[in-house]
Amino acid sequence: MLAAGKGKRMKSDIPKVLHNICYQPIIYYILTSAFKLNPKNLFVVIGHKAEKIKEFLSSNFPGAIPVIQENQLGTAHAVSMLKSCSGELGDTCLVMPGDIPLISYSTLRKVANTMEQSGNPAVVLTALVDNPYGYGRVIKDDKSNILRIVEESDASESEKKINEINSSIYCFETKPLFSYLEKISSKNSQNEFYLTDIIENFIGAKQKVSCISVQDSFEIEGINDRVALAKLEKIMQSKINETLMAGGVTIRDPGTCYISAEVEISRDTVVEPFCFIKGKTKIGNACVIGPFTQITDSIIGDCTKIYNSVIIGSIVGKANNIGPSSYLRPGTQTSENVKIGAACEIKKSRIRKNSKVPHLSYIGDADIGENVNIGAATVTCNFDGFFKNKTVIGDNVFIGSDTMLVAPVKIGKDAITAAGSVISVDVPDNSLAIERSKQKNIENGALRFREKKEKQKKET
Repeated sequence: MLAAGKGKRMKSDIPKVLHNICYQPIIYYILTSAFKLNPKNLFVVIGHKAEKIKEFLSSNFPGAIPVIQENQLGTAHAVSMLKSCSGELGDTCLVMPGDIPLISYSTLRKVANTMEQSGNPAVVLTALVDNPYGYGRVIKDDKSNILRIVEESDASESEKKINEINSSIYCFETKPLFSYLEKISSKNSQNEFYLTDIIENFIGAKQKVSCISVQDSFEIEGINDRVALAKLEKIMQSKINETLMAGGVTIRDPGTCYISAEVEISRDTVVEPFCFIKGKTKIGNACVIGPFTQITDSIIGDCTKIYNSVIIGSIVGKANNIGPSSYLRPGTQTSENVKIGAACEIKKSRIRKNSKVPHLSYIGDADIGENVNIGAATVTCNFDGFFKNKTVIGDNVFIGSDTMLVAPVKIGKDAITAAGSVISVDVPDNSLAIERSKQKNIENGALRFREKKEKQKKET
């Protein structure tokens, strides 16, 4: 896989192959398809910002072996970086670019099968397109045998009218590949060593090169700028959404839902418009997601409803009701039949079944039992300026509205806290905790207060 280029037209400090499509780098999709072939080894030739690509490969595709191309002198030069590793490639090797995210496993399999069945030493994958500008043209004889490939910058006017293009995907017998690479010259308009020139070496040696065409030309479209990035992301997102819908998921408006390829959504779930679902997220059966919901790296149980909320790194149980406008931060776990209502924030907390945090509350570093009701505007005061502290709430507890739970603190089973209390001492089981100053009503105090203020206004 050739992924050493800078991608100048991207105008970015990020290597081209690490730009994202549907929340994953471009190269993620190509590697995923390539590894399905079960190759003996998979080498990735890298150069520009090599360390960033190495880091991605190490974390996501440890089986991919990076090979450095210090100077980017063309595609043939990139392949020649593997000469010392040629013994690890097997008898045949597949060569492909790292910037074609829509390439499918089935197409790569077809190239490999053609190589095996044809008995020829090389196979080229081509495509028929309406606008061939920028691509190498495939030159054939009158019997449709491939003769050579001519790059756009070196093509004649008549050759530029040819609409069969090179995909930059090849399969070669390994031994002649590296033998012919040594014969390739850089005498062309770009002063680069083109891998396309190797076709003439095979033909010149009286060896036939097989030529097969991809069924859907969008599969081999590369990315050179942000416009192409957006175009292919739209196609990729459509493919992802169509796959989910074919599996029994309802997506109300596929054009407004952005879902990454690794997301799993079970049947009869409904995804409303303007949802963003990504990472290692799994959503169960018969859920309702959205609208305007964001879910990342989370597990959502069956029959859960989530409205206009953000959920990151959380495990949500069955039949939960979340939102609108709530935020579940990493480490949140809820059990069955939990309600997290409007404008709540939950962080690194566990909430057991049948418990409710209905609205306007912050729950952080807490362990909440079953059948608990958390009153509006309750806050677990978990940070003392130095350490995060834990709040533990037992089963069947009622927390009155606007209660401040100053952690570390424990509320026993079946206890009640009165509204407006600041609880900083443990509350025993079955106790009623009240912490308030005595209310004082001053007769005609409001009248005197207003008179005082009106006098101050006149004086100023």
